[in-house]
Amino acid sequence: MTKTVTSLFHSGQHAATAASRLEQAGIPKDGIDIWSSSINLGPMLADAGVSWSDTEAYMEGVLNGGSVVIVSCPDDEVDRVVHILDDEGMLDLDEQRASGISEGSEEPTGHGRARIQPLDQNRPMQE
Repeated sequence: MTKTVTSLFHSGQHAATAASRLEQAGIPKDGIDIWSSSINLGPMLADAGVSWSDTEAYMEGVLNGGSVVIVSCPDDEVDRVVHILDDEGMLDLDEQRASGISEGSEEPTGHGRARIQPLDQNRPMQE
């Protein structure tokens, strides 16, 4: 099964560095998306199964200059993808929400830093 790993970075440059490192590790470029604009990001994340509170935190992060990296990968690659994203400085979404950027009662659906959802094969990933 394919999963979607979603993470937040301080800037587009940080996200681009993470994406480059993922490509070097063998993750196909067409499985990596960087979102530096909030346009269509909310509905896309919601369609991907990201909770509303997490979606709000990602949107707020982007509005404050951050970028979201979304990676589609097989189940057996998730831990490696999360490790690479973490090494490249992804922000802890739980800390972002706890600091008051976003409020919500839904529980996170993955690692504290990244969110992982099953990939809907019928949904396009690009803007």
